[in-house]
Amino acid sequence: MKKYKLIANPAAGRGKARAAVLQVEELFRERGAAFDLELTTGPKQAAEIARAACKEFDVIVAVGGDGTVNEIVPAMLHSGKPLGIIPSGSGNDFIKALGIPNDIGQAVDIVLAGNLSLIDAGRINGTCFANAVGIGFDAAVNRASYGINHGKRGLWLYLCALVRTLGRYDPVRVIVSFGNEELDGELYLLTIGNGTTVGGGFKLTPHAKLNDGLLDMTIVRPLSIPTLLWHLPKVFLGTIERAAHHARLTRTRKLKIIGRGPIPVHVDGEIFEAVDHVYEIEVVPAALVVIRGPK
Repeated sequence: MKKYKLIANPAAGRGKARAAVLQVEELFRERGAAFDLELTTGPKQAAEIARAACKEFDVIVAVGGDGTVNEIVPAMLHSGKPLGIIPSGSGNDFIKALGIPNDIGQAVDIVLAGNLSLIDAGRINGTCFANAVGIGFDAAVNRASYGINHGKRGLWLYLCALVRTLGRYDPVRVIVSFGNEELDGELYLLTIGNGTTVGGGFKLTPHAKLNDGLLDMTIVRPLSIPTLLWHLPKVFLGTIERAAHHARLTRTRKLKIIGRGPIPVHVDGEIFEAVDHVYEIEVVPAALVVIRGPK
């Protein structure tokens, strides 16, 4: 019988994960699975737990949001041990690329079914990530979401944060080098995706594939608020490439970003800062075994 190590962050989803943890525990018992549940009590602890658990358990399961997954991933790269995810965070974006629903009961069933896939990861300044890096407006919206405490989660949380950010945000001045190209100037946003969405459902890298050995990159040039609002539905529909005059979609194995001063950056929904404002990002091919939903 497989042994499952459940690593739960009770603070995920603005603290709403506590109820989810109890539900997950009950569902694993009902299904007769052999498991051990451990709650994190501070930052970076999930990685330590996962690293130790890989020696004893058959499957490592993250119970939380993208931040919890982000903490666990570095400990599991090239380990060969599968990572399962039961979502209880605010955005839960990475699961969308894996075909895992937000419903906890269905997610538990998917973990126990054990449909495995070998996927890529990403790395920024030596730190691994599973889903995406956002620079500019995307990251500013993410930062604004931390100040919203009225119970909203998922897409609604980030839509509220987007409204707060409009009119207070200025494009970032950066140098971006990738392949044989170099862009030097102002950008509204730059999203680098291993997965397809950020912010609970903004499809900024809608065509990304988890196992192609590449990172998808969406560059949006400076635009006015009315123009942004006009094209916003395309972001939800996954057709941002139709805003071709403002957005460019491409793929790369690695890139370097130099900020001309501080720039807002998030990594899988967590605020990320480099003192020198330099960010080196690359794909880590075939790095992680995951449990995904039915295709």
